[in-house]
Amino acid sequence: MPRRGSAIRGLVELIACTAISVSLLKGFLVEGFLISTGSMAPHLLGFHKQVVCPGCGFQFARGTDIDGPATRPPVATCVNCGHTGIDVSTVPRNEGDQLLVHKLPWLFSDVGRWEPMVFRRPDQATTAFVKRVVGLPGESIQIIGGNIYANGRLCRKTLKQQRGLAIAVYDDRYRPRSGPRRWTPGPGWSEQAGGFQFAAMADSTSWLTYHHHDIKTSGAIRDRYGYNPREPRSRTRTVGEVLVTFETLSSGTPARLTIALDDGQHRVAWSRDPANRTQWLEINGRRLKSTSLESVEPGTRRKFEFSTIDRTLRAAIDGRLVLPPVALSDTPPRDESVSGSLLKLGAGAGDLVIHNVRIDRDVYYRGTRGQHAITSAWQLGLDEFFMLGDNSPVSLDSRSWHQPAVPRRLVIGRPLLVHLPSTQWQVPFNDKPRHIRIPDLGRIRYIR
Repeated sequence: MPRRGSAIRGLVELIACTAISVSLLKGFLVEGFLISTGSMAPHLLGFHKQVVCPGCGFQFARGTDIDGPATRPPVATCVNCGHTGIDVSTVPRNEGDQLLVHKLPWLFSDVGRWEPMVFRRPDQATTAFVKRVVGLPGESIQIIGGNIYANGRLCRKTLKQQRGLAIAVYDDRYRPRSGPRRWTPGPGWSEQAGGFQFAAMADSTSWLTYHHHDIKTSGAIRDRYGYNPREPRSRTRTVGEVLVTFETLSSGTPARLTIALDDGQHRVAWSRDPANRTQWLEINGRRLKSTSLESVEPGTRRKFEFSTIDRTLRAAIDGRLVLPPVALSDTPPRDESVSGSLLKLGAGAGDLVIHNVRIDRDVYYRGTRGQHAITSAWQLGLDEFFMLGDNSPVSLDSRSWHQPAVPRRLVIGRPLLVHLPSTQWQVPFNDKPRHIRIPDLGRIRYIR
C-alpha cells in the first residue's frame, strides 16, 4: 500500500510537469497575440465598438482609438442600409481580437496564399503584425483593378477562401425600415417576411431586381467599410466582384430559377430548369454546356451560392460546386462601367420561395496607399512573402513599407482561433454608469 507522502509528491510532480508542458507548448507551438488596429477588419478586429444600426438592426464593428475614450468622429455608417450619422459616443469600447497563433504552420503544410499570418518586419523586429499572405516566394506580384496578379496571372481563390475574405454588402434579414426599396418585383413575385415568393405558370422569366442603397453612385457597390470613418465617393472604388447567397424552399411545381449578375464587363447567369432537369451557365448571352439536375424532395431547404469573385464563375448548392468553375477575362473592367442593376433573380413556370438573400463583396486592394506592386510588379526573393491587410483603405502593409517583403525567418505563425474575447457591460455605481468587462462568447471563432 503506497504511503500518503509518496501520493502527495506524485501529485506535485504531475502539476509541475503540466505547468512545464504548458510553458513549452506556449513557447514553441502556440502563443497569444492581441490585435490593436483595424488593418484586417472586418475579419479580425482591433479596438472597436459593436454598433447596432437604428435603420435596419444590422450589427457591425466601428473602429476606435486604442488609448482614447472616443471614436473620432463619434459617428458610424451602416454598410447594410447606408444609414449615416449613427451616434456611437455612448457605445462601450471593446478590446481587439485576441489570437491563438500556431507558431510552426509549415511543419504540416507550407504557407499558402490568402492565409492570415503573424510576423515581424525587418525594420521593426520588436513589433508583431497580422496581415494576409498574397505573394509567395519567388513570385512577381502586382495589384491591378483591386486583384492580385502573380507572374502576370490573376490569383483566384477557392469558394472556401472567398467566404473567408467576403465583406458584407447587404443582408436581406435586416431590411431598411425606411428609404428607397431595395427590390423591384416583377409579375408573380411577392414579398414576405425574410424573403420572397414566386408563383406563376407563365413560361416567360419574371425578374426580382436588386438596387443598391447608394443612389448617388447609380447603385454601384463601393469598397466602403463600416469599421472606418465614411469616405468621400471620390476616394472609394467600384467593386463588381460579389458572392450571392440565399436559401430556397421547394414547394408545389418547382420553378425555373436564374441568378443573373453584371460586373460591368460580363453579363453572367446561372439557370436551373427542373422541367428539363438541366442547369447551365451563360456569359453575355452565350450558353455554356448543360449538366443534369438532381431530384429534390418537396419541402427541402437548400443553400445557393453564386460568385464572380476573381473573375471566375462558381455555382454551389449546400457548399458543393455543382458546375465546373469558369474563368472570365483577366482584364479588370473600367471603374465607371459597373451597372447599378448588379443582381437579378429570375423565375418562371412554377413555385419558388427564397429566404435570407445576402450579398458580399471581395476585398478590393487599393493602389493609393503605397508604392510597391502598384505601377509595376514587385519581385519577391526565394524565401519572401508579400503581405496585405483586408482593410485596404487604411492598412499599412507591403504596399507602403520601406522594405515590402517579409522573410520567412520573421514569420511567427498562423492565427487559429479568436479566444478570450470580452465586451464592456454597463452597471450603475453612485448614480453614474460604469463599465466592467465580461466574456463575449459570441466572438470566439476559428479563423479562415
